[in-house]
Amino acid sequence: MPDYKAMYYHLSGRMATALEALEATTGALVVMTEKLKLAQQTTEEMFMDSADEDLEDHPGEAE
Repeated sequence: MPDYKAMYYHLSGRMATALEALEATTGALVVMTEKLKLAQQTTEEMFMDSADEDLEDHPGEAE
């Protein structure tokens, strides 16, 4: 006769482990996404500042 209680606890433990791994991965993805957004924003600001300086150095030129 199968030991259903043992199977239940085994499955519950495996599911809990999988959920913990998923939460950790999701948390890491959120952190990486935020860092990538910040890097993109910083890069855009650098290019915008560079474009502004170019216009100041060469007034009258179109972008």
